[in-house]
Amino acid sequence: MRRIALALAVLAAVHARCQVDDSTPGWFSFDIPGLDVPPGSPVDLSALVQEPAGSHGFLRVENGHFVDGAGQRVRLIGTNVTGDSCFPDPEQGERLARRLRQWGFNCLRLHFMDFTRAGSIWQDPKTGALSEEQLVRLDHFMDACARNGIYLDLNLHVSRDYPGQPQIPGSRLLTMGKTLDRWYDPYIAMIEDYARGLLDRKSTVTGVRWGDNPAIGCIEINNENTLINEIRADYRKLPDPWAAALTAKWTAWLKNKYQTDAALRAAWNRDVQPLGDELLAGRTWVAETAGGAVSTLVQDGDVWRWTATKAGTAFWNLQMQVKNLHVAPGRYTFSFRARSKTGNRLSHTLMLDRDPWGTVGLRASLDLTPEWQDFSITTPVVAPSVDGPLRLNFSLGNTVGEVEFADFSLRPGGGRGLPADQSLEAGMRIPDDDVVDDVANDWCAFLIDTEMATTRRLVRFLKEDLKCRAPIADTQVTYGGAGGVRRESEICDYIDSHSYWEHPSYVRNEKGWVTDFRIKNTTQVSSPSGGALSGLACNRVAGLPFSVSEYNTPAPNDHGAELFPLLAAMAALQDWDALYSYTYRDFGKDYENTALKKYFHLIGRADLLVHIPAAVHLFRLGAMTPAPETTSVSLPLDQVPALTRSHYRLSGLWSELGGDLGSTWLRRWELHVRPTGQPEVLDALPHAEGIQAAGPVRWFPTDPAGPWFSLNVPSVRLLIGHVGGRTFPVGDTTFSVADRPWPRDLPAYACISLAALDGLPVAESRRLLLAASARTENHNMLWNETRTSVVGKDGWGQGPTLSEGVPLLLTLPGKTFTAYALDPLGQPGKAIQVTGSQLRLRSEDQTLWVLIERE
Repeated sequence: MRRIALALAVLAAVHARCQVDDSTPGWFSFDIPGLDVPPGSPVDLSALVQEPAGSHGFLRVENGHFVDGAGQRVRLIGTNVTGDSCFPDPEQGERLARRLRQWGFNCLRLHFMDFTRAGSIWQDPKTGALSEEQLVRLDHFMDACARNGIYLDLNLHVSRDYPGQPQIPGSRLLTMGKTLDRWYDPYIAMIEDYARGLLDRKSTVTGVRWGDNPAIGCIEINNENTLINEIRADYRKLPDPWAAALTAKWTAWLKNKYQTDAALRAAWNRDVQPLGDELLAGRTWVAETAGGAVSTLVQDGDVWRWTATKAGTAFWNLQMQVKNLHVAPGRYTFSFRARSKTGNRLSHTLMLDRDPWGTVGLRASLDLTPEWQDFSITTPVVAPSVDGPLRLNFSLGNTVGEVEFADFSLRPGGGRGLPADQSLEAGMRIPDDDVVDDVANDWCAFLIDTEMATTRRLVRFLKEDLKCRAPIADTQVTYGGAGGVRRESEICDYIDSHSYWEHPSYVRNEKGWVTDFRIKNTTQVSSPSGGALSGLACNRVAGLPFSVSEYNTPAPNDHGAELFPLLAAMAALQDWDALYSYTYRDFGKDYENTALKKYFHLIGRADLLVHIPAAVHLFRLGAMTPAPETTSVSLPLDQVPALTRSHYRLSGLWSELGGDLGSTWLRRWELHVRPTGQPEVLDALPHAEGIQAAGPVRWFPTDPAGPWFSLNVPSVRLLIGHVGGRTFPVGDTTFSVADRPWPRDLPAYACISLAALDGLPVAESRRLLLAASARTENHNMLWNETRTSVVGKDGWGQGPTLSEGVPLLLTLPGKTFTAYALDPLGQPGKAIQVTGSQLRLRSEDQTLWVLIERE
C-alpha cells in the first residue's frame, strides 16, 4: 500500500509540473512571428507612420513633453533590443524594423551594445577600439528604423568592464563598471571616447553623422548606475589608485565647505551623544519565511546560527527578526558581530511590523566573510507612517546560506564625529557606519555633488563638443533617491525610469552565477498599492518629459498578458511621454525562434503581443485622456542629502505624507523641485477607494471573489484579473468570462482588450479588435509545486509555444456585426459565432484575437 500511495503521489506531482502539451484541453499553437508578416492585415498598424522618424527635425522638450521639429506632441511606445540583437544583418534588420512598425511602435532602445563578450560593438574593449563590421550593421539597422518611423534611444555605458578596474571580493557593486565611472576621471574619459566614436561617425548608408541624425530620439549616458547609495562598506576595500583618488576628492570637498579643521570639528562633533540603555536585553530573535522558503535559527551559547536551505519567491522571503519593538524617534546605534562561511550578503533595517511596512532607520547592506567582523551603525529613527510595533529585521535577499551572529546591541544615542587621526591637511577617510548625522549628510552631499559634476561634464561634452541635439538623460531617476531627482531634473532634458512587476529573484552560487529563480506569480491587479506602476508615478517631475525605458512582467509569470494594457493605461492617465517594453529580443539574433527561453524577451509571448494594438491606441494615439486632476509633493533641494538617506525610495516619502499609492489610478502624480523648505503636499491626496465608483478605471484588488481591473474609454475597453465564471459590464459593453481550471485557488485569470481600430467610439466603430488571452508556455514546462519557478535544466520546456484560450461572451452596443478569428499573422479566418449583439468566443476557435466588423 505504501508503494501504491507513493506512486500516486509521484504521478500527481508530475502531472502538476508538466503543464501543457498538444493534448491539453483549451490550449493551442498560436506562434506570432518576431519578424515582418505580410502587410495589410487588420492588426497591421504600419499606416500610423506617414514619414520617416526625424522628418521635422530633432525631438525636443516643450511644455514638459517631447515634441518634434514642427512642435507637434510625440508619444513614444516601443521596445528594446539587447546585446548582439542590436546588430542584425541588413536584410534581417529591414524585416525587424518593418515588424516593429507593424506593431505600431515608434521607438526602439539600443541597449547593452557595449558588453564585453564576442558579438558586441567592440573590436577590443580593453583599448576602446570599435568594430567596423558591427558599426556597418548598425548603420543599416538605424536607417531601416528611421525609414519606418522608429526613433532610436542610444545607450552609452551599460555593461562595459573598464580596463584594469578593481573587484571587491563578495560584492557585485562594481560589476560592469558600475559606480566607478561616476567619479573616476580615466573612466569618464572612456565614456567620452566611446560617445565620440559613435556620434562623430558618418553612416556608411546615408553619409549623415550620427550626432546629426534626428532619428536618434534620445541618449542615455548610463544605465542603472549611481554613486549615490550606501557604498561605504564596499568602497573601504578599494585599492589604490582608486581609493586615493576618491579620498582626495572627499578631502577637497570638505576643504571647500569648512576651510579649517576647527570648523569641521565643530560641525561634526556638536551632536555626538553618549549611548543609552540596552534595548535588546532579554529579546529573542526569530526566523521568518514566506513563499516556500525554509530556514532555521538556533542559539548556541552567545551565538545565533541562521541557516537558509531553500529560497522563496521574493527578495524578502528569508528574514530574521526581533519583533514588538517600540522606540521613540531619535538617534540609535545598532551593533553586532557576524560571519558567514557561505559569504552571504546581508541587509538590515528597523521597520514597521504591519502594512505598509516602511523603513524607519538603521538600514544597511553588508558583505560577510568566513571571519568574524564587527558592525556598528548609527542613524536617525523616524516615526512610522502609521502607528504600530516595529521590528529589527535582517534579510538574506532570498539567498540560501549560513550566517552566525553574536553580541547584538541596540541603544539610543551614539555616533562618532571627527576622528582624532584625520584632518583636512592629513586627508580624510571614508566615514564609518556609526557616524553622526552631520557626517553622514556631508558624505551623502559629497556623493551627490561628485556625481552631478560628472553628469554636467558628460552632458556638456555631448552638447558642446559633439553638437548633439537629441534630449539627454544621465541614468534612471530612481538611482540616487532624492539625489537622483536633483541630478536628472537639474542637468538633463527628461526623466527616465525602470520598473518590473515581479522581477525574478535570482538564486546565485558562490561565484555569483544565477542557478535558479523565484517569482511570486501574481497579477499586478491584486496589489492594493498599485504595484510597480504606482512606484513609477512617484518619480515624475513636473515640467519634464517622463520616460519608462524598461518595463516588463517577466516570463514565466502566468499574468504576463497584462504588460502592455496596464502600462499604457497608467502612462496615458499620468500623461507620460515614452514607453519601452523590455525587451523584444534579449541577446541573440534568432528573431524567428519563438520558444520561451529567457525571462525578458517578448518574442514568443503571444499572450501579451496580442494586446499591443490596444496599448498603441490608448497611449500613442491618445484614446485615453490624462487625468484632469494632479497630486503634487514638493522636494526641497536643501533637504536632498537627508531625504536621500531617509527615503531612498520616494514612494516611502509619498506614503509618509499621506499618499495612497493606489490613487495613481485616479490622479496624476508629480514632484515639484523647490530651493528650500520641507517636503509637503501641494494638493489634496485622494484615496484609492474612489477608483471603485467613478472615472474610466474600476479596480478591486481585494475583491474576495478575485481581483479585477477594468477600463472604459470611448474607443477602448479593458478587463483584467481573476475574472473566470463572472460577468462584468464595462461601460456599454459586457464581458461574461467562462469558468475554466486554474492552477491556484482563484478564478481563472484573463486579460481582455477591445479596441476600435478606426478610433471611433465602440458603439459606432466599423472595425474593432478583440484580444483575449491568459497564459503562453512552452511544451512541457516543468513548474515547481508552488508554481514559482521551473525545475531542472529542461524546466523551460521546448518550443513551439502553446497558448490558453479564454472562452467568453461579449455583448456589444450599436449595429449588428460579424466576427472572424485572426491567425497568428493577423489574417482573418473562420467566422466566430455571433447571435444578435453577442459574440461567443470558444476555446475550439483557437485564436487569441478576433476582428469585429460592421457594414
